[in-house]
Amino acid sequence: MPPIPVSFTSKCGEHIVVKSGDDLAVGSDDYISWHLLNRARDASNLAFTKAGHPALRVSAAYLPDVEPRSFAYWSPTAPRDYVIACARGTSEVLRRTLIDAEFRYLLPPTSLALHRLHIDDLTALAASLTIATILYHEVAHVFRFHLPYLTERKAAEPISLPTLTGLCEADADKWCSYLIAPELLAQAKGIHEALRLFVPIESVLREVLTLYGIALHVWFAFFNQNTFPKSSIYPHPLIRSTRITIGAADNIPMTPTEEPHTMDRALSVLNGLAAVEQAMMRSAGSNQHPFDLAEELVAVNAKFAEIERVLDPALREVESRWRSPNARKASGVAGAVLSSRRVQ
Repeated sequence: MPPIPVSFTSKCGEHIVVKSGDDLAVGSDDYISWHLLNRARDASNLAFTKAGHPALRVSAAYLPDVEPRSFAYWSPTAPRDYVIACARGTSEVLRRTLIDAEFRYLLPPTSLALHRLHIDDLTALAASLTIATILYHEVAHVFRFHLPYLTERKAAEPISLPTLTGLCEADADKWCSYLIAPELLAQAKGIHEALRLFVPIESVLREVLTLYGIALHVWFAFFNQNTFPKSSIYPHPLIRSTRITIGAADNIPMTPTEEPHTMDRALSVLNGLAAVEQAMMRSAGSNQHPFDLAEELVAVNAKFAEIERVLDPALREVESRWRSPNARKASGVAGAVLSSRRVQ
C-alpha cells in the first residue's frame, strides 16, 4: 500500500493498520469497511494507471473515529498522493440505520428473491452496497481531479466554491453509479444461483436495484433528515438515491439483445420506491417540498447535462496540469484541501 502522506496524518490523526485479513472477523463491520475501503483504493489506482498517470497514487486510511464519515484528501504540497478515508463504525451505523428503518418492509410485496433471503443476509447486502457507493463516490472525487480543481477555484474565486462543490458532488454521484453497476449485477447473479430460482436473472436484478435504491434513501435521509446541504442540487434525499440507482441500472453491462431492459429497470426502480415516497421520512419527517418523483428526475437530468457542460472542460484542463507529481508544486497555492464531509 502506498504510504499515507504526513500532511494527512497531522491533520486527521493516526489510522488503524490492519496487517492481514486474519486480524478481522470475516463478515464483521470492520471487515466489510476495511475490505471495501481497499477496493476503493485499488479502483482509484487502476483509474490513474489506465488514464496514463502512473506517478499518482492513492492510499487508504481506516480512522478510529466514532462518527461515521468518508472523505477524500489531497494536498497541493504533495500532489503525488491522494487518500480515501473511512471512519471505523461507519458500516455498523449504516447497518443499524437500515434495521431501525425496517427497510425490509419497504420492499415491494411482489419481490420473489429478496423475501427468501434471511434478514441478516439481506441487511448485509444492503449495507455493503451502500457503503461501497459511499466509497466509490470518493473514488470519483479522486480520479475526476475534483480536489485540485476546487483548491484552485477556492484560491481564485472563493465566492464560487459552494456552487462548484455542488457540481462536483453531483458529478461524483454520476461516476459512483458507473462504478457500482457491475457489483449489482454480480449480486443478482449470486442470489439467482444460491436460491436456484427458475426466473430470469433480469427479474432478480430489478429486485436488487430496488433494494439498493431503498437502502441509499434510508441512509441519505438519516444524514439529511430535515434539510439538504446548500450545495446540493437535490431537493430531497429520495431524488439523490433514485438518480444514483437509475444511473447504475443504465450502466449495468448487458448484451445488445438485452438493451430494451434498460428502460424497464428504471421503471421498476420508480415503482419499487413508491412505498418510500409515502413513508414518514418522505413526508412528515422532512421539510422538503412535495414533488412527483418522475417529473423531478427529468429536471435533475437536465441539471446533470449542464454540470457536464461546465465541469468536463475545466476538469480536463486541471488534470493536464496536476497529473505530474511535481506539477505546480511551487505555484503559490497555499494549504491543503480536505474534502471532509459527513457521509452524505
